[in-house]
Amino acid sequence: MAPIVNFIFGRAPEGAEEALARVSEYLLEQWQNPSDILSVLMLLGPDIVQRSVAQLAGRVVTPCAFSFGWVAYSASALVSSLGDGRLMPDADVDETLVIGAKSGHCRSTKSWILGRLLRDFNDAVDQEMSKEVAHVPPRSSDVPSTTEKRSPAQESPAVPARSAEHRPWEALRVTVFEFDDSSAIPGHGTPTLDWVWLLGPVTILIQIGLALIPLILYDCWDILLISVVGNFLAVLSGSLPQWSKEKWACPKNGGSTVTITQGNGSRTAMVIVGKKDVGPDLEILARGTRTRAASRLTRVATCTLASLWVLLLVTVAGMKRNSWYLMGVGIIGSAHNIIAAGAKRSPAALGLHLKQLGEPISDSSVAAVLKKVEEQYEFVGSSLLDVFYPGGFRVKNDADIEFWEEAIQKRKRPNEYGVLINLG
Repeated sequence: MAPIVNFIFGRAPEGAEEALARVSEYLLEQWQNPSDILSVLMLLGPDIVQRSVAQLAGRVVTPCAFSFGWVAYSASALVSSLGDGRLMPDADVDETLVIGAKSGHCRSTKSWILGRLLRDFNDAVDQEMSKEVAHVPPRSSDVPSTTEKRSPAQESPAVPARSAEHRPWEALRVTVFEFDDSSAIPGHGTPTLDWVWLLGPVTILIQIGLALIPLILYDCWDILLISVVGNFLAVLSGSLPQWSKEKWACPKNGGSTVTITQGNGSRTAMVIVGKKDVGPDLEILARGTRTRAASRLTRVATCTLASLWVLLLVTVAGMKRNSWYLMGVGIIGSAHNIIAAGAKRSPAALGLHLKQLGEPISDSSVAAVLKKVEEQYEFVGSSLLDVFYPGGFRVKNDADIEFWEEAIQKRKRPNEYGVLINLG
């Protein structure tokens, strides 16, 4: 114990001051020129890079900026191209369901496009619903039928003084869209340019501008070289045709009417009315059964790009001065990739050119909403009964019973898919 006390309170041992000076000098040198850490940072965040490219891909050029994480991502992309052949990530929205109106088939999708479409739509609706009155769950004896006229207390079971300030409670909101067939759109599967896409070229120009500073001040051109080559490799990696093939792995000559939702417990649903020869087939896109394996060109390109990224990493590891400028270039690029990976975008910016049909359909009970939907769009409301009522659907009013029995009988009639065979 005594040596410890003497070390803390007593005179410093011989050579301690010299060691302290060496440590201080080392730390000062590291903070003045953090070249060692740059090569480590180049390996961080490959998943952010992949999501950023997935968001921006779809046109001939994908303006994804050079950032930390590209070296690690290039290695994982090489493994994927030689394995399952996929570059696109799975949807990051859990339990995204695509339900065919006429077929009634319910598919859980991993499509990045459909997952982001529903996520951004839900966020927009949630902002509107944040101003609605508080929900008061009704007693079973108070639940009205879908044909009975609701009292004000049943429509918005909240404090009357607040009803003028807040929207009525919505148990479910169904918004109906159809594919836009006007000549003004760039084509289904081709995203429109929005601020997220345009931020890419702006970020690259800012990075190159920052890399020019050491060239002007110190005649140091290695940072500019790394920035230009890094951005070139990033844009080239994100512009491989395989990205678009995977992102839109479906026919684009129209499809059937579908509903996109998260099912029971969700308060939003998107109905996209199918049009002949217009728009992608979302039922096929939902399962990704048309995803093509990586071509020989993609495999060769990813192998070559991975090798070039490793060479760039070796170059970065050899830098001995002005490392803060390259650190700034990497931070700016990483900030861009984080923004691009998580930004909310319009359906057109995702490549789905939609136009809304009428006002959203909503009510204070899910059953009432589905009935309104079925009345306006045949087969759509009845196709959602099993989705929103997995334990069984019950009604009390005779008019409701008659309505839904007739709707179910219509579903059982022969249609273009054939005759329904009862497998139960």
